Amino acid sequence: MRQLAEGDRLRRETLRLLAQVEKQGLDIAEAYRSGEGVSAEAKDFRRFIEKVDHFYVFIDLVEERLPGFDADKRDALTRHLVDIRWRIVIVEVDTTQIFLVRIGETHKPWPLGSREFLQRRLNRLGEISDYYDRFGEQYQLAPLSEVMLRAVEELLKQQIDRAPALENFSEQSARYAAHTGDLVKPEKMVLRLDSGSGRRAAERRPLPRREPPPFRIKEMDGRFYAERDGIVAISEICRNANVTLDQLAVRMGVSRPSLVLMLNGNDPMSRPFMEQLQSFLDKNGPPQL
Repeated sequence: MRQLAEGDRLRRETLRLLAQVEKQGLDIAEAYRSGEGVSAEAKDFRRFIEKVDHFYVFIDLVEERLPGFDADKRDALTRHLVDIRWRIVIVEVDTTQIFLVRIGETHKPWPLGSREFLQRRLNRLGEISDYYDRFGEQYQLAPLSEVMLRAVEELLKQQIDRAPALENFSEQSARYAAHTGDLVKPEKMVLRLDSGSGRRAAERRPLPRREPPPFRIKEMDGRFYAERDGIVAISEICRNANVTLDQLAVRMGVSRPSLVLMLNGNDPMSRPFMEQLQSFLDKNGPPQL
């Protein structure tokens, strides 16, 4: 009886998430229909990608729960989800092309770190092609135009060449140390007034390493959840390790929005993801799981 009640609860939760996925998909399609809502600003392009990534997070959550349905219902929901996902994929590719054209026409410099962002968009084209190869024929998905895909690929490559990458300070320090024979440590400059001469002298001292708050994970119904506000602990550990959340997300194989949802306890983690995160924490901080 208890298992039946739990199954009903999970199915109700799945249908609630499905309704949210449908609403998110409609909102994205309406906001960027035929180039509407597309500007020539890099920050707006990033905001669009974050919305799309957030949509994919929720559609993945629904797909994970489909085994709780009967076969016929599960097949119908799977087909429905594939159709919704593909509609947003088409919006994603088409809108990406419009953004790149409009941003490129301004000849404005890209913000720092944009090369990594654009490289992920280029990699995303490969993921889309793989998805179509797996499900296109089975679910009779409308193929994307090869001409458009090649055009988006070329636009991305052009902008990647123009976009600045994030500075890798650890590599710079290693090169400097190899050249001078000194060990370079993170430090900051503190200016003080020299009482003897009245001149300013530079005093160096290491950046303080802040102790992160504990990060804990709990298991519920075979799923792993971070305790609320785990993002605070992880952000501090990333700071101490000179790693950004974007870089951690890439390392973990997920989008930044998906990572944030999991670290805040909103979404579950798979066991392999949890073990990979634990490995990162063991190397860079003293978390308590």
